[in-house]
Amino acid sequence: MGVMTVAAPSTLAAFGSAVERARRGIACAACGASASASDLFCSRCGSRVVVAREGRRPADVAATRSLQLGLAVVVANAVIGTLTLGVVVLVSDAARLMEAALFLEAIKLLVVAALATASIRFGVRGLRETADGMLRRRGWAVAGLVISSCFAVLVVLSFVLTLVLALA
Repeated sequence: MGVMTVAAPSTLAAFGSAVERARRGIACAACGASASASDLFCSRCGSRVVVAREGRRPADVAATRSLQLGLAVVVANAVIGTLTLGVVVLVSDAARLMEAALFLEAIKLLVVAALATASIRFGVRGLRETADGMLRRRGWAVAGLVISSCFAVLVVLSFVLTLVLALA
């Protein structure tokens, strides 16, 4: 899939109704080829063609996904952390306690790592797509990157410390 671009009208007239845009045609912002208002992707370069409504700029999907997945990292960390605390309270055998804690820390590491990786990938893509200033939500991409990166580092450190305690 190509880079998301914002289509610009091929004439200097302001944006009109959908019928006027379809009649006039739209020019791909990436390569300049003409496209219709109903085309999702440019037939020449494959870039996504987004037709902006009058007075509004299109939002960047990748930046939005980055923030959503960053928040999912926080929720997953809280849920699995609560389960870990519950196991610590319920397990009365000290030998089994460290095994259970290590097992739940490993699960948390896998879940948070998967979510954080996806969030970081979308965040980087969102930063690239919003670099020209034509798309909104650049701050959302940055927030998704920061949240995911911080939680990923904290979860890795937590797992390493639990592993060190289990082996000691």
